[in-house]
Formats: sequence, C-alpha cells, structure tokens
Amino acid sequence: MQTTHLPTKVTRLSSLKGLINALTERSYLAFCAILASVYPPVSALANGYDIWLYPLEVNSNATQPWALGQKVAITNRTGYDNQPSFSADSQSLLFTSDRGSQHNDIYRYHIGNANLEQLTHTPTESEYSPQASRNGIRYVVEQGVPHQSVWQQTEHPDGWSPRERGIQSMIPSGYYATHEQLGTLIWARYAYSLYFEPLGASADERHFVVAGAGRSIHVMPQQNAFSYLHKQPDGDRVIKRFEPISNTHQALISVKQGSEDYGWSSDGWIFNIEQQTLRAWKYQSQPNNNRWQMVTELVAPTPYHHSPSRVAISPDSRYIAIVWQRKEH
Repeated sequence: MQTTHLPTKVTRLSSLKGLINALTERSYLAFCAILASVYPPVSALANGYDIWLYPLEVNSNATQPWALGQKVAITNRTGYDNQPSFSADSQSLLFTSDRGSQHNDIYRYHIGNANLEQLTHTPTESEYSPQASRNGIRYVVEQGVPHQSVWQQTEHPDGWSPRERGIQSMIPSGYYATHEQLGTLIWARYAYSLYFEPLGASADERHFVVAGAGRSIHVMPQQNAFSYLHKQPDGDRVIKRFEPISNTHQALISVKQGSEDYGWSSDGWIFNIEQQTLRAWKYQSQPNNNRWQMVTELVAPTPYHHSPSRVAISPDSRYIAIVWQRKEH
C-alpha cells in the first residue's frame, strides 16, 4: 500500500474537527470545557465489564498457529473492570477498576499467584488507561473539566514515588501511547484527534497529527512508529502506521465490522475481535495482505457476559487478556 505524506498542519474550517484543530491551545481548552458541560465524565457512563485471562499457545509451524488455553477470571463482579495492559516482564496485568469507590483506580493482578494489588487511591479523582513504563506506571488522571492528562509514578523497593506529569501538554488527553525514545502520541478527548509530543517538548497545535482517530493507539513493536485507528468518510475504519520522524502515514488493515480496539503481539501480529471471532493480521513493511486470519471463535465465559471488545497480549506472547461486557441482571 502506498505511503502518504501529510502536512504538519491540517485546517478544515468546514468541519467541527477542523475548527478545533485551528484553535489556539487556550481556546481549545475553553472549548473542551463547554463540551464537557454537555457530556458527563467517563466514570458516569461506565458499564459493567470484566477481564478474563487466556493462555495463548503459539505454534508457528501449524496450519492454525494459535490456540487459547483454559481461561481465568481476573475480575468477575458487577462494576467496571477494564483497560488491561501487561507489565514489561509479562508477570502482571494493570487495569482500571471502580471497586474501591465511586471513582476509578489502578490495580495490578499478579499472574503467578493471583494476588490483586491497588496501586492508586484517589477518592476525588479517577485514573484510567494504565500502562507499564520503564520504571513504573503511567495513567490518565481525570481531574475535572477540562483537565485530563497523563501522569506517571516510579516504583521503588520501598514503595511508589509521588506522581508527576507524564506529558507536558495541556491538551485534555483521553488515551496515549509512549515510545521511550521518541515521545508520546496523545488522543485528544472531545476532538478525536491525535497530537504527538516529542521528548522534551510540549504538544500544541503545531504537533497536530490527524483528525478522526479512534481511541486505540499503540507503539508498534520494534518500530520507531505508532499505530492508530483512522475513521474514514465512507464509514470504514483503518488501522494506520504513523512515523513521527518522517511525518508519514501508512494504511495497514481495515477492521471492517470489528471492534475499534486492537492489540499488538511483540512479534508483529495485530489481534482484534469481530463479533465473537478473535482474529489476527501480520504486519509487513509493504502490506499486501488485507485479510484477517481467524484465531478462534470466542465463547462467553459465563451466562452473564457478552460482547468481547478490548484485547491485550503479553510481551512474551503467552497470554491474552479479553474484556467482556456484563449483562444487567
């Protein structure tokens, strides 16, 4: 597929997204405050979700290279447990949960002994989107309208350091992906646009990347690049590659009717769910394969679960975490 070079700034004043992209940062924050007064916080909209862990058996020589092992419930309760992300050593899983209060906190599940550990406790704020960092964790803090940003903490043998900003930009950040050598790709809440903050910089309108982006953004394995889901004018949704150094975008694969959420394995496979089908697609530098390969048909883990969506694959490719929605009962 052909690589396209996009201009650093894109201004489309005929659309709402174009208007947002043309605003100054101060005006943008004010505009977000207006929108936030209309839309309730994410925590107020959260449905019941649970996370299940599956061993992922890989046999590269087989016709069907994957198989899922016996599932284990990381969470199985009424409430919000979502946004799984593995640690770098594949020994634990971070996730967001409202089990402690009316606000969400970050928890860590230890795979070896099934111990559950609460990492944040903020009675007046909510944390979302946890990810492992080089020496600790990053997450989004919802601090009130319109302030929402990425923060980080370092883990020490005797505990955790106080949190500090993970990005410098004041753009309200709903989701993010951090490349330790390049910087952070930011999904701007309300704008549905991406901005890239290079290391040592503060992202503003000069760092606009693209509009019409979905929430699932990732660092591509072993690449100086990110991936994101791009919503097309005709309704299609395409996973694309963005390389900040060259400011280029490359179409990879359409998710068609599948979930907008996807995850990467460390060896370059994208995993995604379409209805009840778990499927995968292998990245190539010059993509010429636009077909997904079926992994397995998923069966709801209990009669109270349906509609699998988010996935996360451990760095060692031994596990896959799948989020299931809970039925109201």
